[in-house]
Amino acid sequence: MEHDLVKAGWSLEPDDGFIGHVGGLWHRTLDGQPQFAFVALPIHANRNGWVHGGMLMTFMDRGLGQTARLSAGAVRGATISLNHQFLAPVKIGDFVEMTPCVTKMSSRMVFMSAIASVADNPVLSAQGVWRVSHSKS
Repeated sequence: MEHDLVKAGWSLEPDDGFIGHVGGLWHRTLDGQPQFAFVALPIHANRNGWVHGGMLMTFMDRGLGQTARLSAGAVRGATISLNHQFLAPVKIGDFVEMTPCVTKMSSRMVFMSAIASVADNPVLSAQGVWRVSHSKS
């Protein structure tokens, strides 16, 4: 599957922080829009054998937050609020993807939304607010 993802323009972004513990996330830009994805692995399972809701929330937080920071040209960003609505379960082995959308931006706040999908079937909706900073300290 990884070979097919690379051919489709995706690149795996490993992380030495928390995201590294969940296997990293895939990223690409398509028609000027950032997209994020992950392959649901056995490490993402809950006790029922589906993808844990915490993994889906982490996925949204990272993709929306990174997009908020980059869209604002900010050095740093922090999640102020993030709301989720679970729409359908996600199976181990599924490819989950989303395209973040900036709904409003000011000099310090970015409002975001996205719907995560598996094969064009919505599985999670999220809306959030990020505070962004243009200083390094």
